[in-house]
Amino acid sequence: MKLKNVALNGLLYFLYMFGACFIVMLAEALLVSIIEKFVAIPYPILTILRIVVYSLGVTVMLAVAGYSEGYREGACFLGDTIVGGALALLPHLIFAMLFKFQAFVSGAVRFAAGLIHNGMTITYDRLINETPYSLFLLVFLGYGVLYVTVLTVSKYLGAQKRIVDRADLRRGESDTAASADSASAF
Repeated sequence: MKLKNVALNGLLYFLYMFGACFIVMLAEALLVSIIEKFVAIPYPILTILRIVVYSLGVTVMLAVAGYSEGYREGACFLGDTIVGGALALLPHLIFAMLFKFQAFVSGAVRFAAGLIHNGMTITYDRLINETPYSLFLLVFLGYGVLYVTVLTVSKYLGAQKRIVDRADLRRGESDTAASADSASAF
């Protein structure tokens, strides 16, 4: 495990996580504004909708990024990926704490922690003022483990797909070379 690779992976994974949260926040805002034009959604249901959108959206974006990175590299060093992902969580946590776990930087963390603490009696005021800070940290840790796991597994799957594709290409090359050799023998 090279320190340079781990540091670069950490920076890249931080950008993946932050970018995925930000892009999903834009999509969520658009989705909620469209839905609320037609029907008024009570805050507990809106919170659940946001948790689902952020959880699925960020996870899928990280899976796509990890898969494409694994496919591009053609190899997945699990130690580098896991340690880089863990390093990425440190600045991600700092930014999340700095912005009080707003969705654009932490995804579903704020809404999930608020729903866990307040249940279906959640309101915006209760979400902000009554949810313990330690619960935000615990939920962030849970999502962080999910994100690093998704990155690692998808990067591994992408690398495996690349290896299979290379083998298929090489098999085609050997078949073509063998037929060319047999044709030149006549």
